[in-house]
Amino acid sequence: MMSERVKRLKEQSVSTKPHISTERAELLTDFYQSGIADTVSTPVARALAFKHLLENKTICINEGELIVGERGPAPKATPTYPELCCHTLKDLEILNSREKTPFLVSEHVRRIYREKIIPFWKDKTIRERVFAAMSEEWMSAFNSGVFTEFMEQRAPGHAILDNKIYHKGFLDFKH
Repeated sequence: MMSERVKRLKEQSVSTKPHISTERAELLTDFYQSGIADTVSTPVARALAFKHLLENKTICINEGELIVGERGPAPKATPTYPELCCHTLKDLEILNSREKTPFLVSEHVRRIYREKIIPFWKDKTIRERVFAAMSEEWMSAFNSGVFTEFMEQRAPGHAILDNKIYHKGFLDFKH
């Protein structure tokens, strides 16, 4: 039997539509626009950017939760990572309208991206820096589909398991 508290939380989880939040993108953009990152090394700049995010991010604790925390400022509010690969307005439209796993994109989000996020991150993303360093042969292979875009929109290490899993196994990790 489910308690009223759990029923409420389940209903919130089931009925809330995933949507794009600009909070993280705006906070990171504000930090890098401030010029602080230009005065320190890259590792220190990244640490200071992370500090800025932690000091300014909305903390979401919903009524009745015993285990708390959300990626974004509200339930199913999904942050974006413009420093890795900045979404275009077309990307946002696709996210909003795709049949499987859509993420709602409000007009407010589109406006923030159009006016603030996209202009600032043009030619500054990790994707753009990596692509600029690639050879013509590699770019040709990428453009022909030999490689996928999987890494373009995810943090380094997202799915590579730190190489340990390939030399050990789950039982080794359990021990």
